Amino acid sequence: MPETPTDDAFIGQSLGRAIREARTTRKLSMRALATAADISQPFLSTIENGQTMPSLATLYRIAKVLGISPSELLPAMPEPEVIHLSRADGGPWAPIADVVNAGTHRVISSADARGATVQEYRIEPGQYMGDWFESDGDLTVYVVAGRITVTIEGRGEWELGAGDAIAHPGALRNRWSVVGDDPVRIVLVYAVGDRKP
Repeated sequence: MPETPTDDAFIGQSLGRAIREARTTRKLSMRALATAADISQPFLSTIENGQTMPSLATLYRIAKVLGISPSELLPAMPEPEVIHLSRADGGPWAPIADVVNAGTHRVISSADARGATVQEYRIEPGQYMGDWFESDGDLTVYVVAGRITVTIEGRGEWELGAGDAIAHPGALRNRWSVVGDDPVRIVLVYAVGDRKP
């Protein structure tokens, strides 16, 4: 049976191919991209070959070095698709960071089709949530369960509980941290745009 755009293998291979094509178009060696993105060359090779799914943080670092939006590297949903259904047990899930015991996330809907990427995060007590993060576009963070603190560098710190949300330009360096011992579920909406902070 042929792979479809929702299969893990299809997504991994498409993402790897997009990274490789963007790298070669910019005349970057694999070593140069890996060094600039702070990953090893062998790890980049497995990503480009579709054998490994990069974490969200790694994907953003790679895209930043390539000078493009992370959403441009994600495979587009096939046309003409007007309705996209994402089930609770759907996937694929990937680690937030390339460390042991990291929280996980999955793409629910991609920007190529809808102008915004929607991602779901699951962080269990004690799991790593990543460090400082920045991107282009605008971010909206919605807490489904649990409590987190959102820190925006130079702007402030906000504690969010279930039902709370915060929106801000992705260019503002930000990070999340878990408050308490309960599991956390977050929905992140990344809207493509060029608004400046």
